[in-house]
Amino acid sequence: MDPIVYVALGMALGAGIAGAASSFGVGIAGAAAAGAVAEDEKNFRNALILEGLPMTQSIYGLITLFLIGMTAGIIGGGGFKFAEPTTQNLIKSAILFGAGLLVGLTGLSAIPQGIIASAGVGAVSKNPKTFTQNLIFAAMAETMAIFGLVGAIILIMSL
Repeated sequence: MDPIVYVALGMALGAGIAGAASSFGVGIAGAAAAGAVAEDEKNFRNALILEGLPMTQSIYGLITLFLIGMTAGIIGGGGFKFAEPTTQNLIKSAILFGAGLLVGLTGLSAIPQGIIASAGVGAVSKNPKTFTQNLIFAAMAETMAIFGLVGAIILIMSL
């Protein structure tokens, strides 16, 4: 396989999987938020914050897409740096593929984060004093995505 295929797949998987997972997470939390606001409009602010938490994984995917693209020369006008199908270029391209896959897979944490945030919306609508606790519960799922982004940055920086 040509090196550019690995790089393109890494970019697509990093941004695509993380973005799709964020969509599911925001959708799950958004459904609960809509119900909470329907019961009382005062729930809007807290529900909006909890609903938006699963969106961050898509940001990590987008950051990774740009980092991979810039490292490979696809973004920035430098031309693709690993065009020659040498063993060294194939390894570098595979590393970039791995970085994208890592962010994409850890970005799946947006789905359980949406479930947690959804439960948090319900809890906060009944007792607004529990907002901070529920925000922390939902943020815990984010940790895996942060680890994935850090791992991807380490892989990308190794080139």
